[in-house]
Amino acid sequence: MQGLSLFANVGIAETFLSDVGVDIVVANELLEERARFYQDVYPDCTMICGDIQNKNIFDEVYKQAKNKNVQFIMATPPCQGMSPAGKKDPFDARNILITSVVEMVKRIMPSYVLIENVQQVLKTKIKFNGELITIPEYLKLCLGDNYIFNSHQVIDSKFYGVPQQRKRDFFTCKERIEFSMGISKKG
Repeated sequence: MQGLSLFANVGIAETFLSDVGVDIVVANELLEERARFYQDVYPDCTMICGDIQNKNIFDEVYKQAKNKNVQFIMATPPCQGMSPAGKKDPFDARNILITSVVEMVKRIMPSYVLIENVQQVLKTKIKFNGELITIPEYLKLCLGDNYIFNSHQVIDSKFYGVPQQRKRDFFTCKERIEFSMGISKKG
């Protein structure tokens, strides 16, 4: 399965994906030095360096992902605005980067989506249609018609062989497929 990594950093999250049949073929990272490092580690991946909120960058990521038949999107947006170790600023501009993820998912309509962030993402609010709603509410409002969400979201790395407590929130989404008279259709 071909994948897209948003907010790719240096590619740590991608380390073992190929072991389960996911090849990240397109990636986006804001910072040039991280993008160069990523490209050195994953030379077969198309790295697009720049701000995903820039229309030209967004369109190039989308174009490359569509051309490479991406069916999996992984996004690990910055957490500094909501993290207990960060600024804890509920209105940090980085908190709304999730909207770029949602727009990419809506345009590509991959079979699977994985979004990872700190546990505080469950309580962080962003403005949507003039109201403040939590990021999980936003995700389900925007993607719930087309995706089934996982039911358990917080995972602590200490239970998976990592010698530290590090809780992370994972949204995993699988495309809904309806069957009608033997014919399957997306949506």
